[in-house]
Amino acid sequence: MTRSRTSGPIVRSIRASLTVLVIAAFAAATASAQPPATPLPEGYLRAPPVPPGLAPKMKVHETTAATHVFQARFSAGDEIMSGLTDLAIEHHITSGYITGLGGLSGALLAFGDPKVGAFKKVPVTDKCELVSLVGDISERDGKPVVHLHAVVAFADGSTKAGHVIEAHVAPLAEIAIVATAMGASTTH
Repeated sequence: MTRSRTSGPIVRSIRASLTVLVIAAFAAATASAQPPATPLPEGYLRAPPVPPGLAPKMKVHETTAATHVFQARFSAGDEIMSGLTDLAIEHHITSGYITGLGGLSGALLAFGDPKVGAFKKVPVTDKCELVSLVGDISERDGKPVVHLHAVVAFADGSTKAGHVIEAHVAPLAEIAIVATAMGASTTH
């Protein structure tokens, strides 16, 4: 009996599909065969499954535009908010994300208090580690606006956190900026 030339690709496709199904079945069987979890102490929990559908007011903007990544290295004495604002203006960044870490000689953080409609100052006067810096760049009135939050840690392991008003670098800070939109011109 002769085999048709078109049956080769079809047979390979069926075999590939069956292989995927066998792997998926094995993974499901392995996952369900995990030993029962040991009881936890009072006040602890394991990560629960995330329920879908609990953010009905969320708005999403998808972009297919290419991103530009900037790596900024700050040195002792540099002020982070000023430097990132200058970078956003110079490169016409109208949307982006910021992450970073480093060391600070001091900072002024703040807590946004909606009852007062202002920021409560959280001064940082001691040398500290910038253990988490996250934020974004957006555009307001045709100008880029840098919005940062930080967690700083002290030698004893204690921390302070809040909205960044100013942050003075010592000895250095390394910050990544992912620009998701860049305009033609941005003015001071």
